[in-house]
Amino acid sequence: MVRDPERAAQLAGEFDAARHYHRVDDLLADPEIDAVYVSSPVYLHCEHVLAAAAAGKHVLCEKPMAISPDECRRMIDACQEADVHLEICFVLRGWPIYQWIKQQIEAGHLGQLVELRGHLAKWTPRREGEWRLDPEKGGGGALMDVGAHYLDLFRYLAGDFTRIASMGSSAVFGWRVEESAFTLVEFASGAHGELGISFAVPHSGNILEIYGTEGTLLLGKQMRLLTEAGEETLPVEFPDYYSGLLDHFCRSLAEDDPPLASGLDGLRNLEAIATAYRSTRENAILPL
Repeated sequence: MVRDPERAAQLAGEFDAARHYHRVDDLLADPEIDAVYVSSPVYLHCEHVLAAAAAGKHVLCEKPMAISPDECRRMIDACQEADVHLEICFVLRGWPIYQWIKQQIEAGHLGQLVELRGHLAKWTPRREGEWRLDPEKGGGGALMDVGAHYLDLFRYLAGDFTRIASMGSSAVFGWRVEESAFTLVEFASGAHGELGISFAVPHSGNILEIYGTEGTLLLGKQMRLLTEAGEETLPVEFPDYYSGLLDHFCRSLAEDDPPLASGLDGLRNLEAIATAYRSTRENAILPL
């Protein structure tokens, strides 16, 4: 990542930004700034969130929240002590389709959940030297990068995990971090989840399947609902990626509402990912 003040000025002009900065300290020292979006490389998240909290700024932090669960705890403590808002950028929570699915589950329309399946795959070769390929800077590969979204979505829809098992591979690109991962989780309810993530599959898409005792939801480019009454195809609209969560973040600051995804949600997510990586190393099913 390179900081380029000329590029910053150019982008500020293109997007009618009132201000642009070359240094983090300058941004945080500006009394007109109420909140910041931390979207730096993962290994800098903790440093930047701690600095923002010390400056009294509210924080929207990109996922994964940090490199380690210990860093997450430091970030949570710092924001609580500074009495500033901390929200984690799990954007899928802000999508109306997933909020609707959560409502259906909580209303019991699918019955008792038995299984969740998620698949997210795309072709994403990286350039040598990218920070995402350095486990010390990115913390991991596909599971850490985009798998964090689906693990959070699983937990958002079906509750906390109790056990996890995972394996990863770098057979296509030969990265130092996994390009593909397959992860199994057990929920506190007794349901199970399966998650497949890959950066090495060019012809695929995102899939979510939810199986319950009273109904099944199959979500791809369209959504199918299967119940005793038959099969129904429902319309699906996929919004701008960030708009729902950003709108909620702004409203939560104005109205002092709780975050859509809290620092604790970010911590639980990273605990699951860290345990999944340990599962791979130890070839074991591990408790959470």
